[in-house]
Amino acid sequence: MKEIEELLEKYFEGETSSAEEKMLREYFTSGEVAEHLRIHAPLFLYFKEEIGKENVTAPEIKTPQARKVLLWVSGVAAAILLLLGIGQVYVFRGDLYCSDNYVVINGRCYTDPHTVREHALNALQEVSATEKDAVETQFRELGSFFTDDEE
Repeated sequence: MKEIEELLEKYFEGETSSAEEKMLREYFTSGEVAEHLRIHAPLFLYFKEEIGKENVTAPEIKTPQARKVLLWVSGVAAAILLLLGIGQVYVFRGDLYCSDNYVVINGRCYTDPHTVREHALNALQEVSATEKDAVETQFRELGSFFTDDEE
């Protein structure tokens, strides 16, 4: 009796071997089950019935030829994805990257110093009038960064 209880504990922990599970099935289908263990009997009766059925269908096994075709198609798909990735990096490089000297304003790259100056001046003019001294200081600093000889 104690052996069956220990096997049950191992079974519910997932640590039983197939021989131990067979012992449990035989015990619970024998009809001589202890009163406190009868709650588990339907489980093992069900397993015994399912094992006894002869019309158990086996899973469909793929043939070697179908497997070769699947590998070939997946290889072609991987190659196409690889080429598309390389194309995005090298062919469309100009859309993704700016030149060495650039400024990003609202998500766009600007390399022309006059355009950058215009955007900077517009941004500084949007500063409130109460900070007029700060704006004038920033205009002077901005003037030192951009000179007309940068063309």
